[in-house]
Amino acid sequence: MKPPSVVCHHSGWAGSRSRQKRGEEPEIPMLQRVRDALHDIDTKKAQLEEGGEIPMRKVNLVHRLDRGASGALLLSFAEDEDTPKDKGQKSSTTELIHALASKEATKTYVALVRGEGILNGEDFKQKGWFNVTRDIKDEKGEAKSATTLFKFVAGQPETVNENGKERPRMSIVLAKPLNGRWHQIRKHLNGISHPILGDSTHGASQVNRAWKEKRNMPGERTCLHMARMKLPPTNAVPEGIDVSCPLLDDMLNMLKVYAPEMLEEARPILEEEGIIIESNKEYEVGEYQMPDELLEEINNTNKKKKKDDNNVEIIDQGENYVVVRKPPSVVVHHSGWTGKRTDTKRRRKEARPMLQRVRDKVGKRVNPVHRLDRGATGALLFSIAQNDQDEHGEDIACAVTRTLIESMQSEDATKTYIALCDGDGTWNGKNYLDKGWFTVDLNIKDEWGNIMENCSTDFCFVASETFPMVDEDDSPEGRKAAVVLCRPKTGAWHQIRLHLASGTIGHAIIGDSSHGRSRTNRIWKKKRRLQKERTCLHLAHLKIPPSEYCPEGIDVTCDLSQDMLDMFELMPELLEKTKDALAKEGITL
Repeated sequence: MKPPSVVCHHSGWAGSRSRQKRGEEPEIPMLQRVRDALHDIDTKKAQLEEGGEIPMRKVNLVHRLDRGASGALLLSFAEDEDTPKDKGQKSSTTELIHALASKEATKTYVALVRGEGILNGEDFKQKGWFNVTRDIKDEKGEAKSATTLFKFVAGQPETVNENGKERPRMSIVLAKPLNGRWHQIRKHLNGISHPILGDSTHGASQVNRAWKEKRNMPGERTCLHMARMKLPPTNAVPEGIDVSCPLLDDMLNMLKVYAPEMLEEARPILEEEGIIIESNKEYEVGEYQMPDELLEEINNTNKKKKKDDNNVEIIDQGENYVVVRKPPSVVVHHSGWTGKRTDTKRRRKEARPMLQRVRDKVGKRVNPVHRLDRGATGALLFSIAQNDQDEHGEDIACAVTRTLIESMQSEDATKTYIALCDGDGTWNGKNYLDKGWFTVDLNIKDEWGNIMENCSTDFCFVASETFPMVDEDDSPEGRKAAVVLCRPKTGAWHQIRLHLASGTIGHAIIGDSSHGRSRTNRIWKKKRRLQKERTCLHLAHLKIPPSEYCPEGIDVTCDLSQDMLDMFELMPELLEKTKDALAKEGITL
C-alpha cells in the first residue's frame, strides 16, 4: 500500500540523495521501505525459530505510481535474478511486468476530480464505461497512442447547504488505462475538462490551492488511487493476482467531510467493482478470473488474426498462373531471413507468407514467378504447379514457372510501380517533374556486396507536395512528398529503392529502412499514418507477353493499397494530381 508524497524509487527527478548533502533528512522511497520491512519480518521470524541474522532480500518494482498517487504497488522478489536461466526462461520480474502490461490484466483507479461530470451538456454519469483515446507525449516529447476507460460514479455541483456546509464541485471517477503511458489518466481526465484534484502538472492550480489551504489536502497529494489490481497467472504466480487496496484516510476524509451524499451514492457502485472503501485488512478479493468480455475480445482478436493470416485477394487467374494482391509487412516465402525451419518460435511471429496463402486459396501447389519486398505491396504472380509431364518428359510445373519467369524478364514485359518518395521533385538543380520518362543506368551492390552492372530503371516524376511548417521550430525534414512511377528494365536486388535513394536522384522511398532516411521515416510514422514495416512501393501494373503456357499473356492492374490511400488523404492536392497522371498509364487508385 503506497502512501501519497512518497516516490517509488530514487531518481534524478526526486533528488532524494542530495538532501543528505544539504544536511536534511533523506527521503526513503518505497523500494527501500519494502525491502527493509521484509528484512525486519524475516529477521524476527529467524530469531524466533533459529536465531541469528539472515541476508536481506532484494525486491524489484514491477510498475510505478506517481509521487502524489497512492494505492496497490506490486514488487517482485529478486532472488532468482542472479540465478542462471534455461534458454527462453524469464525472471519473475519480467513475467510480472509482461502480465501487468497484457490485455488480460486490469488496473482500476479511483480519482477525485474537479467538475460535476457534465461537459458541453453531456452527462458522463449516464454513459457508464466509455473510452478516451488520445495520443500521449512521454517525458521525451514522443507521442504514443493511449486509451483509458472511464466511469463517472457520482458528482455534485458547488453548493452550500442549509447548515452552511460547503459542497465543492467534484466527482468520483473510476479509470482503467489500457496502456501504460506517462501521466496517462491525469492527461486524459484533464483533456475532458475534469482534472484530478491536486494534480500540479495537468490540473487547475487555483482549485488545488483552495483544497490545500481550506480543506486540508496534503501538499504533495494527487487524488489518484490504484484501488484494484488483477493479473493473469504466470510461472512465478500460477494462481494470478486479484487484490484491492482500500481508499486511504486523506481521500476518504475529503469525501466524508465535503461530499458525504456523493460518497454514499458511489458506495454500491465501488463495492460492485470490488473496491474496498474502508480498510478491513482483507485485501485479497479472490483468485484471478478473466472477465467474460475480455475473453470474448481475445477470442475475436485471435480469430481476426487467423483470418488475416489466410486472407488473399485474387486479381487474375488462368489455367497456369494466378495474380494476387500482396499486402504490406508480409513476405513472399520463408527464407533464412525469416529464420530456419527449426526456428519455429521466430517463424510464428511472422505473418503467414503469400506462398502458403495462395496455395490454400487455389487448392494447388504454386511457385513464385517474382518477389516483392516485405514492406512493398501490389500485383504478385505465381505459377500453378501441374503434376503432369510435357512431351519432352519435363514436369509441367517446372516448365510453366520457367516460361513465366522468362516472359517477365523479356523486353516486352513491363512492371509499373508507384513510389511515394521523400522530396519535392528537384535535386541538384534538376527539376524531374518536367522531364517525363527518363532512364537511370547505375551499378548497384547486391545483398552480399557484389557490384551488379548494367542496372537500368525508367522513372517518371508525377507530382509533389510540400507540407507547410507548423512553427519556426518545425523540422524541414519529412515535409516533402513526391509520387514517382518506376519501370525496372532489369531485376537486381532492391534496384528501384537504390536508384531512387542514390545521389543521382536523391528521392529515397518513404519507409525504406535500408536505403532511406530514418529520421524522415520516423516523422511519417508519427504524423502521416505510415505503418510499421512499410515501404511505400506498390506494383500497380503488370504486363507480360504471350507464351506457351500463357497464350493470351497477362495484363493486370492492382489498385493502391488502403494504407497508402489513408496517407494520401492527408495530401488531397497530391492525390488529385496523381489520379490524372496515373489514368494516362491505365492505373487507377
